[in-house]
Amino acid sequence: MKSYWLVFDPSIPEDERERFFEKLDPQPQEKINWNDFDLENYSKKDHLLLWLSDEQCRIILGKLKDKGNPNLALLPHPELKLFAKALGIAASKEKAFKWFLEQEKIQPFDLLSVNGELCISSLVIGESLSVLFDPNESDFFRSFGKRFSRFLKLFRKVKLETFKIKLKNEEEEKVLEVAAMGILATGHNESSLVFKRLIEDSGLNDGLLQVLILAPKSLFSIIQFGLQNLFFPIKGGRIPDFVSYVSTEYLEVSCGKEFTYALDGNEAKAEKLELKVSEQEVNILVGFEQTKESESKRKEINLGKLPTGKLREALTRGYLPWVRHATTEEFKELFTLLKQNSQTTSSFLVLMALSTLIATFGLFADSGPVVIGAMILAPLMGPIISLAMGALRQDGILIKSSLITLFWGILLGLVFAVAITWITPLQTMNSEILARIRPNLLDLGIAVAAGVAGAYAHSKEEIAKTLAGVAISVALVPPLAVSGIGLGWGEWNVFWGAALLLGTNLAGIVLAAALTFLVLGFSPFQLAKKGIFISLGLMILVTAPLFLSFREMVRENQLIQRLSGSQIPHGTLREVKIRNLSPLRISVTILSDKELHQEDFVQIKSEIEAVLDQPIELELTLGVMLE
Repeated sequence: MKSYWLVFDPSIPEDERERFFEKLDPQPQEKINWNDFDLENYSKKDHLLLWLSDEQCRIILGKLKDKGNPNLALLPHPELKLFAKALGIAASKEKAFKWFLEQEKIQPFDLLSVNGELCISSLVIGESLSVLFDPNESDFFRSFGKRFSRFLKLFRKVKLETFKIKLKNEEEEKVLEVAAMGILATGHNESSLVFKRLIEDSGLNDGLLQVLILAPKSLFSIIQFGLQNLFFPIKGGRIPDFVSYVSTEYLEVSCGKEFTYALDGNEAKAEKLELKVSEQEVNILVGFEQTKESESKRKEINLGKLPTGKLREALTRGYLPWVRHATTEEFKELFTLLKQNSQTTSSFLVLMALSTLIATFGLFADSGPVVIGAMILAPLMGPIISLAMGALRQDGILIKSSLITLFWGILLGLVFAVAITWITPLQTMNSEILARIRPNLLDLGIAVAAGVAGAYAHSKEEIAKTLAGVAISVALVPPLAVSGIGLGWGEWNVFWGAALLLGTNLAGIVLAAALTFLVLGFSPFQLAKKGIFISLGLMILVTAPLFLSFREMVRENQLIQRLSGSQIPHGTLREVKIRNLSPLRISVTILSDKELHQEDFVQIKSEIEAVLDQPIELELTLGVMLE
C-alpha cells in the first residue's frame, strides 16, 4: 500500500473535504492543513498529495531544493487551472487519486526557469505573439468567443523585431540575429497545447527546453496559422515554414531594447531573458502517459529558414505586408525555370507540332480522349507563364523571348492544322469543333483559374506535377487547331470564333498568373502595375464579345427551359435545340398520340410562337406516343 501525506486548502468547504476523505483508500498518513504545512519536514522518499490552488503549488515549487525533494502529485482544485493544464491533471478527484496510486515511481520533470523564476506552462516573448497563445485557455467551445476576439486582433498591424538569440549546448554555442514576431518556450512539449499540436514528442526529463520562433513574412501567413491554432487544432500537424523549432540546454534572448513577455500568462517587460531547465529537482506526477527516460537528442526544424541579414533588415523596417515577398532562392529558381520555358527550342517546336496533329485528328474524329491527350502534350503553358512574369516585372528580355516563342508555336500549330484539314475529306461541324467556336465568359473564368493554378504550380516545386492538369483545364491547343480547320475550310466564322477562344485563354492566363505572382511576393506593386494594367486592358478587349456570347447562351437556355416538356394542343415538346437566335430557328421533337397532317404543322408553329411570344423558324421532328 502506498504511503502518502495529503495537503489540503482550508478554503475548500469542510463538508466537501470530509466526503472526499472518506473515499480515500488507503488513507493518508496525515491530512495537513496548508497553513500548517512545512516542506522541510519531508524527504525524497515521501509522497505528498496536494489539494491546492495554482498559487499554493507555485509556492511549494519555489521552495524546492536542488536535491532530495519529496514526490508531488496534484488533485483538481477550483483554483488549480494553470497546473492542471500544464500537467494534464484529471478533472475528477477520484480519477486523479486512482492515477496516483497506480504509479510506482514519479520521475523527474523538467521545468523552465526564466531569469531564475519557474515557468509552469510556457513563456511567450513578443506582444503580437500573445494574441495567438494563451496558457490559461479553457474548453474549446466555451472559449469560442474569446478565440474569435483574438483572431480579429490578427488583422492589426504587426511589426517584427530584431532578436539576438544565443543557443548553448555541451557541444556548441550558436548566436542568431533574426527578425521574429516572437518566441514561445516551455520545459517540455506536453506543457503547451501549441507544442503538443506541432511537435510529436519530447522527453519530460531530457534536460532540454523547447523553443518555437515565429518569423512570418506576411499577415496572411499569421492569419492562416491563427485560424488553425485557434479554431482547427490538429495534433502532429505540419510546422509552417515560418515557424522554427529547437530543443536546447540554454537560451538567451535580447532585443537591444525593452520587450514584452508573458510568463504563464502574466505580462512583464525585460531587456534580456535567460532560459534554462530549472536546477531544482522536481519530482511531480503528470496526468498523461509518462514515457521512459528520454533518449531524444537536440532537434532543429526550420532553424535555417529564419530571416537574417538583408531579409531581416527589410522585414523589420516597417509593418508586415499582407502578402510575403519571395526569397532570393525562390527568385533564382523560378526565374531560371521561366527563362528556360520562354526559349524557342527544338523540343518546344516538336511538341507543338505533335500536339497540334493529335488535336486536329481528334477534332475530326470527334474524340474527346484524343483531344485531352493533345492538351497534356502541348507546351504552350510554359511561355505564357513566362510572359506573365515578364509583364509583372517589366522584364523586356523575358517578354520578347516569350512572345517570340508563342508566335512560332501558334504559327506552327496553324500550319499543321491547315495541312491536315486540306488532306482530310471530312467537312462536318461535329460537337468537338462546335464547342470551340462560341467562347463566352465561362471560358474566361476557366482561363483565369488556370492562370492562377499555373503560376502557383510553377512557384512551388513540390506541386509542379499538377501542371498537366492545368494544361487540360485551359485547353490551349484545341482552339488553335480549330482555327486552322476554319482556315483550311475557308470558314471565317469558325476561324474567328476559335481564335477568340485562344485569345481569351491567353489574356486570362497572363493576367491571372501575373496577379498570382504579385500575391506570392515576386514583385513590388509599383514595378508590377504597368504590366498588370496592360494585361487587364487586353482582357477587357476580349470580354465584350464574350459577354455578348454569354448573354446569347443564357437566352438559349431560357428558351430551351420554356419549351422542353411543354404541353401544346398537338402534343408534348421534347429535345429542344436552338439553331440560331437571329432569326430564331428552333429544332424540336413533338410527341403526339394522333396522326398529324400538313395543316397541323402550321398550327404547331403558331402554338410554339404563342408560348414564346415571338416569330420563329421551325425544324420539326415527329414522335409517336404508343400506349
